[in-house]
Amino acid sequence: MQRLLFSVFLVLLPTLVFAAGWEPYVNGRFGYAVEIPPGFALSSEADNGDGRTYANGGATLAVWGHYLAAGPFELDVADRRATYKQEGWDLSYDRQKAGWASLSGTRGDRILYHRTIRLCDDAVASFVLEYPVSMKAEISPFVGKLVKSLHPAEGCTTAQGAAPAAQ
Repeated sequence: MQRLLFSVFLVLLPTLVFAAGWEPYVNGRFGYAVEIPPGFALSSEADNGDGRTYANGGATLAVWGHYLAAGPFELDVADRRATYKQEGWDLSYDRQKAGWASLSGTRGDRILYHRTIRLCDDAVASFVLEYPVSMKAEISPFVGKLVKSLHPAEGCTTAQGAAPAAQ
């Protein structure tokens, strides 16, 4: 029995270690939540309350919300995609659904991952994780949890197609 418990502990240990250190960030102005990975320290907060920027060595994580002033969600994503291409990013991953979009690519020795979701009241929330290729093994494992953790905050029930509200 002790061997079984010890074996279960060894199997679960990497999951427990990976989950340790994630810090919640909830933005009251736009109504979104995201989990900040371990090792990322707050480097700035927007004066207008739309989001924050975090850093971990050469990696940066920006999270923010904004209103769709120039048109529908799809146009906002298309504008972002075009901007990245104009900036020289080679987008190797580009996926969009009704309530979310993800863009990822490289430029020189940098990697970019951008996730955006629809929120209530014609608002969206996004994060951009950018880091050097040399940090890929360290940072890439964070992307999946970041994507899953970016959600409308509790009470936002009209964001069609968006992920379920954060708990």
